[in-house]
Amino acid sequence: MIRCVAFWNTSPHFRGAFWKVSFCLCFSAINGIVRYLSQIAESIGQVPLPAYEVAFFQSLFGLVFLAPWVLQNGPESLKTRHPFLQTCRICLSAIGIVLCYTAFTYMPLAQAVALMFLGPLITAVGARIFLKETIGIERGLAILVGFVGGGFISQTIFIPGTITLIALLPVLAAACFSGATLMIRRLTREDSPQLIVTYLLLFTAPILFVPTLFFGIMPDPWQWPWLLMMGGLAASAHLCLSKAYASTEVSYLIPYGFTKWFASALVGVAAFGEIPSYWTCVGAFVLMSAIISLSLGEARRHAVLRDVTA
Repeated sequence: MIRCVAFWNTSPHFRGAFWKVSFCLCFSAINGIVRYLSQIAESIGQVPLPAYEVAFFQSLFGLVFLAPWVLQNGPESLKTRHPFLQTCRICLSAIGIVLCYTAFTYMPLAQAVALMFLGPLITAVGARIFLKETIGIERGLAILVGFVGGGFISQTIFIPGTITLIALLPVLAAACFSGATLMIRRLTREDSPQLIVTYLLLFTAPILFVPTLFFGIMPDPWQWPWLLMMGGLAASAHLCLSKAYASTEVSYLIPYGFTKWFASALVGVAAFGEIPSYWTCVGAFVLMSAIISLSLGEARRHAVLRDVTA
């Protein structure tokens, strides 16, 4: 037992991988619940809950699970040194969640989640534009191959004219989450994981309450337990993600995010009979290969920088 604790405390990469995989499993379960709420409502002739309303209740109930931490640590625990950065991250995350849940309503889980793996590639492009990082031949080729994989998944490369707003939803969601990821990495230097998650849920709920108040519908009794479960899973997922980013580098954690695709595909097959198409599988593995290549290149680049500065 003592050796296990010592290994945990001295192995930041292992801790980061553990928390990232835990995050992926939590969100795979949430993805399945979103799909379930939509399909069951349609099967009994009801109008499915809008994506923004599902996201609102998820954030609201997520706060319930984080309330003990806030009460234990008092109002002082809610102070942040980066209010503007927190605000930008919250807005991006709220938009990303709504886009993501809308995609899950209309697309098979495996396809939607696979398209969201364009996120790391968008992050790399964003780092070039906003952080002035250099994109060499190796990184550029990996990004290009990754976007080709995204085309395979959406099948727009082989079926001209099929690109639709629905196919773009998970891509736009990935762009929002990528921007939020860059901000989380900066925030974890000074803010605790609990604070980062609390801010997200605390301010996402009021943002999404506005459209829910004017355009939402009252959930049926059978839907409330699922919404409550989503809140607990969301609080756990965001906490795991913040702990992962606080443990080790983002580039090291990227490959572990593939757990989300395999877990979501399994949920889709087991719960809804959604067998991923041939092109979805091919595109997913092409995209994963590109991301692995990109993350390995990032690791080598950081190693060289450490050697130069040492």
